[in-house]
Amino acid sequence: MPNSVIVLLVVLAMSAVGTVLVVRGERRRPSSYRSRWAAKMAEWHALPTEVQAARDEAALHAGEAAEIAAARAAGLSRP
Repeated sequence: MPNSVIVLLVVLAMSAVGTVLVVRGERRRPSSYRSRWAAKMAEWHALPTEVQAARDEAALHAGEAAEIAAARAAGLSRP
């Protein structure tokens, strides 16, 4: 067999093994946005209701504080 055929077969075999490893890794840890979102939502649903409510309140307060800070920086006053 010529050397070029052997090299081609080795390259094809390596690409097949690489493809299998990449697919296996993707199934274990998905890199797509939708899969990450689904994983985060599953974590969120696993939390107790009290923890979810506390985190919601903290996010609302942080947003309100940022809004007030932006208004003060712009020279506006909040009633």
